[in-house]
Amino acid sequence: MIEKVTLSDIAKDTGLSISTVSRALSQSGKISKENERKVFESAHRLNYPLTNIHTPIELRKSINIALVTRHYTGEFYASLFEGFDQATENTKVTMNLTSVSHTSSPIPQIISELNNRHYDAAVIFLPDFKAADYMELLESVSGNFPIVSIAPIANPVMDTVTFDNYRGGYLVANHFEERGYKNLGIIQGPIKQSEAMLRKNGFVDYIQASDKLNLIWQYNGDYSFQKGKEAYEDFKKLDNKPDAIFCSNDGMTLGFMHDAIRNGVHIPDDVAVAGFDDLPTCDLYTPTITSVHTSYTMLGKKTIEHIFNRLSEKAERQHTGYTSLVPVSLSVRESSTQLSNVFRKYYPNNT
Repeated sequence: MIEKVTLSDIAKDTGLSISTVSRALSQSGKISKENERKVFESAHRLNYPLTNIHTPIELRKSINIALVTRHYTGEFYASLFEGFDQATENTKVTMNLTSVSHTSSPIPQIISELNNRHYDAAVIFLPDFKAADYMELLESVSGNFPIVSIAPIANPVMDTVTFDNYRGGYLVANHFEERGYKNLGIIQGPIKQSEAMLRKNGFVDYIQASDKLNLIWQYNGDYSFQKGKEAYEDFKKLDNKPDAIFCSNDGMTLGFMHDAIRNGVHIPDDVAVAGFDDLPTCDLYTPTITSVHTSYTMLGKKTIEHIFNRLSEKAERQHTGYTSLVPVSLSVRESSTQLSNVFRKYYPNNT
């Protein structure tokens, strides 16, 4: 019969008092870092039953993080999870996908139960959440269980690590101006989602600050391939068509281009197009697609870094609305770089 390891056994192994061992394991009271390390190393060596929550982060064998989202089929979610998976390389982190798409349980309850299922933290991507939803979630979850949102929040009541969506829209407008396009359009994302509004605002603000650009067409989308197709149907009815269009995500970009090309539209000669997310399809489609590049691996690394910082804190911590923006860039490809028709239209004497 295997004897149960006790605090006394750890005290004998380390040469410390039982009270010091008790304070170290419960993370209560004052104790030096050196003695804390001795206690936990001894506890691991003697197979004393430890829980992660009471073990200093640097001594934990593994850290389990749940990525919570409404998972849908498509390249975006595959790329998102792959990026977070790559971000765990050479770390103690195990990342697990938790979808709340097909459950009747309240999301706060699902996330609250993660702690009981031996998860150490949660990353949530729920773009349709409002400030009240985040507040309800925070009230239902222990303050020593880190939660980070990777969707931007208009009123950031929860710690957030997300892409610089505003700059993404700004970069597209700047690129269109540099390529000589003047009359622009946008297929925007869901108007109730903060990230969609940030992308639109970056694009529109650049246009309004420029003497050379005009915004002549806007279409309300929802990030779906189908909405991109519907946007094209609206576009083709226009008498005054834009020279270049910013589609607020790659899904709508593909839908728009799919129907446009099949209707005889030459991209970018008749209309230039740029998307957002820079999914793998952008390199495979013909013509290849200009898109705002978002590094999901960098997003994952920054998010995990923030979680590690939270786990290193001893006391229960309230969310402060901390927000970290991950930089974006523009991957320029064929869908916005051939200018034959633009130059013929605006500079007829130079052709």
